[in-house]
Amino acid sequence: MAFFIIPHLGAAGTILDGPPIGTYKTVTLTEASVCSELCHAEEQVCRGSVLLQPDITQEVYQCYLNDGLSAGSPFEILPPEPLDIEVAVNDLNKYRAEYGLSPVTLNKKLNNASLRHAEDMARNGMISHTGTDGSSHSDRVQEHGYDFSIAAENVASGQESWNGVFKAWQDSPGHNENLLLPDVTEFGVALVYERTTQYRYYWAMVVASPFPGTFTEY
Repeated sequence: MAFFIIPHLGAAGTILDGPPIGTYKTVTLTEASVCSELCHAEEQVCRGSVLLQPDITQEVYQCYLNDGLSAGSPFEILPPEPLDIEVAVNDLNKYRAEYGLSPVTLNKKLNNASLRHAEDMARNGMISHTGTDGSSHSDRVQEHGYDFSIAAENVASGQESWNGVFKAWQDSPGHNENLLLPDVTEFGVALVYERTTQYRYYWAMVVASPFPGTFTEY
């Protein structure tokens, strides 16, 4: 008997006799390479695959496709560390300072607008600037009581940490432009985790400046 573990979106763990914890489908194969191909074909569900060859003298395999949703799965999906918003705003301001730009301050209304959209994306397993209700980022900002003169939004999915998503935004010209908008003064960001979706981690960030003469809540 021989075991092979084939990571797809998860990390390897302990393999036991029989279907590993988290197996949602078992397929009998005559070619070992097909197992990982099956997992890739179902990447919205499959986090990894385990291949069992019951008799090493025969080219017959059991392919266990794993969703990683159960505790003890060899591809167990773990929730992210809580987002430290103070770290996020400090990192953004350090980055802006490198370009001679003024700092931004955290704003609750922008944070709530970001959270609303991150929750919407996570709930529907999507990545878009348009909400499922058809709202734009400016709609969401205004609906949370923020009257703005300028507002821009970054979104992302799949990054497990603030460091990861911040680096991804820096490396993307359009997103980086929003990080370095010279006229914005306030900021909000949110991370929502939904383990049953393909990308699991959903990010939304808004930078903005209030319309002159409006009250700003921090």
